[in-house]
Amino acid sequence: MKFELLQECQTSTRDYYNRYWQMLREVELADQTGWDYYGMSEQHFTPELFTTSAPEIFFAAIAMRTKRIRLRQSVALLPYRVNHPLRVAERIGMLDILSNGRMDLGTGRGNTLRMLRAFEVPLEETRAQWEEALEMIPKMWTEEMFSWEGKFFHIPPTHIHPKPIQKPHPPIWTATTSPEMYELAGQKGIGCMCFDFCTPEEASKQIEIYRKAVKHAKPIGSFVTNQIANLALCFCAETTEYAKSLAKEPMMAFLAEAGRIYAELAATKVKSYRYMGETVEKVKNKVDFDYLCDSGTLIVGDPEVCLEKLRLYQQAGSDQMILRIDGMPHEKIMDSIRLLADHVFPKLR
Repeated sequence: MKFELLQECQTSTRDYYNRYWQMLREVELADQTGWDYYGMSEQHFTPELFTTSAPEIFFAAIAMRTKRIRLRQSVALLPYRVNHPLRVAERIGMLDILSNGRMDLGTGRGNTLRMLRAFEVPLEETRAQWEEALEMIPKMWTEEMFSWEGKFFHIPPTHIHPKPIQKPHPPIWTATTSPEMYELAGQKGIGCMCFDFCTPEEASKQIEIYRKAVKHAKPIGSFVTNQIANLALCFCAETTEYAKSLAKEPMMAFLAEAGRIYAELAATKVKSYRYMGETVEKVKNKVDFDYLCDSGTLIVGDPEVCLEKLRLYQQAGSDQMILRIDGMPHEKIMDSIRLLADHVFPKLR
């Protein structure tokens, strides 16, 4: 099993200056202690909980400060009013060079109504725009002269440079939060980042959908990435009681905002976001910190407790864990990074 540190600049004080520099020190430590990945999603207009509007800039800074840890944009938003696929391909190409071949591209269509409206993205088109852009990007990396005629994009013969140094191209992933997307990710032969905050038992059912579909994949790139990475909010400390005391407030604030975002999109009645309302309805009576910790949805505790919960995801079939450690005091995050690397990960690899 492999492990990613995911961060999104969660700061209740909106002190972005200090938080970004703290995050740089945290990823340096993750690199030194043997974490496998560092991830940052692209988030817009949610000031206290996710302020990572230009992750490619942060990845460039990380590339200069680390040697081994892989970097995964988790996710780049593919609606073209937010990011034209030509620019995504160029940015990842440059980052792959600066990191000496350590970039992965995670993709998505956007999950906040305020972002989609601000960028003037039609809600009914986000899935189709994501799919078309996804088909294009690996071709941009591998073809000397790229051209395209599709529904949303009409690109004349164009030289797209620089190319990534990973051959044939960097691994491609997508965020998944519904059974339909698990199947679609498998059909397209791309890695699956499970962002639906489910229990290990629920994760095993979603993983089964993906594994069944990926057996018959028609890959959009040059190879099949048969990998599942599950997301969990995580915090490790010397004692479980102390870990819970520090983690409860930032984690519950994050989950409350996630629930609000889901409900807001579901209320639009757009078909491809309808499942979000079903998700909110299913969990609305379970949003209790202790219940979420006990169920393994949140991984909070001392090293032994964290090991026990992570092992459940491993048994469910997960290849990787994306551990969001954010919003707690910087020095305690540093301690958590060390404790997990020293006392938990070696027993799961």
